[in-house]
Amino acid sequence: MSRHAAGSIVVVDWRAGSLPQEPGKLRPAVVVEDHELFPDDYPNVLVVPLTRDEGLAHRSFAERIEPSADNGVATTCWALAHHVTSVSLRRVNLTASRITSEQLSSIRTRIKVAVGSD
Repeated sequence: MSRHAAGSIVVVDWRAGSLPQEPGKLRPAVVVEDHELFPDDYPNVLVVPLTRDEGLAHRSFAERIEPSADNGVATTCWALAHHVTSVSLRRVNLTASRITSEQLSSIRTRIKVAVGSD
């Protein structure tokens, strides 16, 4: 199993085992890990979920994603950097969509701020 490239938009199946206030459905997410840091057989991937709910989009930690031909999103959404998580690759389905390198860089910066390393 090969690693998903950073910036790829995937669909994560969070339906099993979620608790209240956690994702609990199929949800798009952005791969944020550097795929070259992990061996191909490593079972998890680092992602941030995408949401259309602007109420979840804390301005310091959410990257606005506007619809484009490359990202395939239908409406404006936000990448929630403060919700960065590791998820099993068995829950992940790859799409042909991706965000820009500038958006990925911004999300990674927002993750640093959220965890206090910047």
